[in-house]
Amino acid sequence: MSYEVGYRRPPKSGRFTKGKSGNPNGRPKGSKNFVTLMDKELRQSIVINENGRKKTITRLQAIVKRLVASALQGEQRALRTLVEILQRAGRFEETDAKDLVPDDFEAILEAYVSRRQKASTVKKHV
Repeated sequence: MSYEVGYRRPPKSGRFTKGKSGNPNGRPKGSKNFVTLMDKELRQSIVINENGRKKTITRLQAIVKRLVASALQGEQRALRTLVEILQRAGRFEETDAKDLVPDDFEAILEAYVSRRQKASTVKKHV
């Protein structure tokens, strides 16, 4: 042989010939990919009990209900996931942190600090 057989260098006899595919039949007709299968499963209906009544909803709706309920109960991971989904969907606008702080935040902080100092001096004298 004129070249070394090894990793990524198969022998000539083991290579595909020119013009011939390695998968001549291709993907079988009717085979489904992962997303199609998942979509089918999530569209199936289930029965839930909501406010004492039975209700039929899709599995996807049940997942969303559970995610929102967990976020409302204060579960941090669920809340982060929900916010991230809403951001990706364009429901939240990017806000600058300065927009969240009031204009007179320094005066508010000074008033708070002075109240805390007065409260701590009163406790020391008692």
